[in-house]
Order: sequence, then structure tokens, then C-alpha cells
Amino acid sequence: MKTDVPLPGLEHLMEVCGKLGLPFEPSPPDPSTPDAGAPFLGAPFDPQLAATYTRLGGAMLGDFVLYKPGPHDEHGLARTNEEMRRDDVEPFRSTLVFGQEPSLAYYYGTVPKLADAQGIQPVIYIDAHDQLFVLPVASSVERFFDLFSRYLEVVAADPQYMEERHASVSFPWDVPKLIARDEPLVRMMEAGRFDFLVKGDEHTRNWLARVRQAAHTRGP
Repeated sequence: MKTDVPLPGLEHLMEVCGKLGLPFEPSPPDPSTPDAGAPFLGAPFDPQLAATYTRLGGAMLGDFVLYKPGPHDEHGLARTNEEMRRDDVEPFRSTLVFGQEPSLAYYYGTVPKLADAQGIQPVIYIDAHDQLFVLPVASSVERFFDLFSRYLEVVAADPQYMEERHASVSFPWDVPKLIARDEPLVRMMEAGRFDFLVKGDEHTRNWLARVRQAAHTRGP
């Protein structure tokens, strides 16, 4: 059963796209979308992702593409994840990828095994260009949408971005302070919940340290 879950972060992202003249190309909702908590590719479907798909059947939202949920969509949710899981490697084995940056191997996915008591799953960023990098970016799908909308507001202040769509600020590498506002995510990071996905290389460790430092030095 699909419920009417509030998604102010998604609403804000759509508003930002409209206000800044960024791409917003939604497709109509698909009735075949899995219900909240229903089995999907071997794991419960995230409730906030299910709620998102009651509003949008896929979309271009600024620099983010939300996959279409239909089982027969060539570049949709099911087919994309099935292809990514063929080699049975992390992080794709433990992730449901629900979107990416257009034409780039930068992906965003939920992690079902890290769901909270309500079934809400955190979101990770996957850089699959050369070597696989994983960074935790949000404690929920809703938090991710809000974070991405605020990132777009930051980059839109750069005239070059508005003219050429070339951002001088990289997501999520250059916005640890925005990510640090997500207190549940920071607690999960400090508890080592993402350690089975995140590499221990120096670059990643430094980034995680910047997020934690920003979280603990943030004012009221």
C-alpha cells in the first residue's frame, strides 16, 4: 500500500529547478512501482523512494536523473540494477541505485541493509568512473533531495555554471558542510555503519573527517 508521505526535500528540489531555470523534466507516475517495504530485487523497497514514485515516474532534476521505475524501461530502475549486479561486487551488491548524474558514472543509491526501524534507508554516492569510490551522503532519500537542492543553489551562484552548466563546486566532494547538517547520517558514519562499502584510502578518509569536523563545529 502506497502512503502519502511528505517529501519537502523533493518539493524544494523541484522549486529550485524552476526558480533557477534548471532542467525539470518529469514523466507521469508508473502504477507498477513497488510499494513501501515490498520486496524488490531481493530487498525491501525504501518507503520514501516509493513515495517519490507516486509523484514522479522518473525525472531530470537539475544535474540528477531519477530512473524510471517500470520493469520494462530500458534504462530504468530494475534493468539498471540487474546489470550492475551481474559481477556481484560491492557497492552494487548491497545498493539499489535509483539515479545518476546525466551521462556520467556518478550514481546514487539506497542501502537496504542499513534501514532504520521504519525501513528508511540511507543514500550513498558511487563514483564508478575509474576506481569505485563510495561516500555516504544522506540518511534518507528525502534528505538527499534536500541536500542536492541546496547544492544546486550553491553552484547556481556561479555565472559560469548558469551559462555553461560547468560547476566549479563538485558534489559531494566540495560540500561536506552541507552533508554535516544531516545528524543521523553523521552518527551512522561515526558508528562505522558504512565501513563495508567505503574504501579506506587517504582521500576518502580525509573527506569523511571533514564531514565529521563540520558536524561538531557547526553553530546552533
